[in-house]
Amino acid sequence: MTMLPIPRSPLRLLSCVMLTLALLGAGCDRHVDQELAAHEAAQTTLGVTPKEFATRFNQRLPEVLKDMAVEEPEHMARLYMLDAARLHPGQYDYVLDTRVGPAQTTIIGTLNKKGELRNVGVMLTNKSQGARDEFLICASSAARSFIGSGQDKLLPLITRLTSVALDNPGQRMTEVVADQLLSVELVPQGVLFQVQPRQ
Repeated sequence: MTMLPIPRSPLRLLSCVMLTLALLGAGCDRHVDQELAAHEAAQTTLGVTPKEFATRFNQRLPEVLKDMAVEEPEHMARLYMLDAARLHPGQYDYVLDTRVGPAQTTIIGTLNKKGELRNVGVMLTNKSQGARDEFLICASSAARSFIGSGQDKLLPLITRLTSVALDNPGQRMTEVVADQLLSVELVPQGVLFQVQPRQ
């Protein structure tokens, strides 16, 4: 059994220890960086930035309002349009957080480091009929922003999921449509509708 020579100078011993720790630390840092990069790459996104989402959302609004038999859907759509300049208020770089419409319906989402949306949520916090209608308008427009086929079936589906979620507190109601996971659940702030990629 061979023993490593022990440096006689305490300074030399300290430098050997520091060098060993530095080499070990460098290996760990690289490993952690690789794990973080792999985790980030594995996370699926909706494939659009908040500004691209705002464009899609605004384009779908008249169609949603027309399906809801609202008079002058093109004109009324202006009430609910997302302002692309106001998608990142506050200090959070990786969060979409804005409000639209007379009832100030909250639209939220999280982003990856590339700035692409990982999910989009619409929050109902007010129990008035106007707020409920606005929630359905925004939820339908958000869903249509990512689902191309069968768009006329999305509003009834979201309405049904919302009704079932309200009757079953603590449970998340989900449905997969065109590789997107639609969900509705009761949260402390109110009712949350979400669109995210199916994992």
